[in-house]
Amino acid sequence: MPSDREAAEIKKAMAYDLIDVFESDSEKKEYTPEEIKAIIKAYIAGLVQK
Repeated sequence: MPSDREAAEIKKAMAYDLIDVFESDSEKKEYTPEEIKAIIKAYIAGLVQK
């Protein structure tokens, strides 16, 4: 089990990854809550497959 510091670093890394995902679609400036949920679920599913 990760230490508190490691857990915080993991959460920060995930947040930066998601920011990159949202910024990678430069044409899309706004997302609905449903779109955000779908992106986060796809991100998590991708992590599970690794």
